[in-house]
Amino acid sequence: IYWTDVAGRTISRASLEPGAEPETVINSGLISPEGLAVDHLRRAMFWTDSGLDKIERARLDGSERRVLFNTELVNPRAIAVDPVRGNLYWTDWNREAPKIETSTVNGANRRVLVNKDIGLPNGLTFDPFSKLLCWADAGTKHLECTFPDGTGRRVIQNNLNYPFSIISYANHFYHTDWRRDGVIAIDKETGSFTDEYLPEQRSHLYGITAVYPYCPGGKNATKPTPLLIVLTAVICLTR
Repeated sequence: IYWTDVAGRTISRASLEPGAEPETVINSGLISPEGLAVDHLRRAMFWTDSGLDKIERARLDGSERRVLFNTELVNPRAIAVDPVRGNLYWTDWNREAPKIETSTVNGANRRVLVNKDIGLPNGLTFDPFSKLLCWADAGTKHLECTFPDGTGRRVIQNNLNYPFSIISYANHFYHTDWRRDGVIAIDKETGSFTDEYLPEQRSHLYGITAVYPYCPGGKNATKPTPLLIVLTAVICLTR
């Protein structure tokens, strides 16, 4: 599992095996690394830095690091990747002009996907099975989805509290919520709230990810069973 540390200004990783020690892979040139996405096919990771207003990429060990974008970014936050098609997506919660953008994983063909009727797009997730790009907006209180070309936009849920990060897995969306200080589950088909997970030690939950039982592949991949989901929420005690 890979994560960013805003307070420590680092990017680290650790094996999912019990007792595994974390390893720092990026420890310089960061100010506020917020979003992180892993491309399992290219063995690469991508991250946003809202302090430097940059989007960067590197190999999973931190090598071959390079800047993809450092212009026309104000508050880049969430980032998601579609490894099969080689596309990258990210949000910018610039309060004057919030937007969701896309490019290839190499930084080519950058363009705006969504810039209307959004407020504070904190969370972003790409579902490799439905091929939908979905986001959680703390401004509009909406959970919405669109196709990767920006068409077919629709609202899944219009009464969120204060979502921060979101992940799509099997039949549900899971998002961290700063009002409940927990993880909320939403049914993809009905848009209804189905469950919540509240930790004993209450604090703002930031990032969330889901661990698949296998790496999502091409067209013949079958949907994972919800019983295999593992949710991990990263708690940041200082901001």
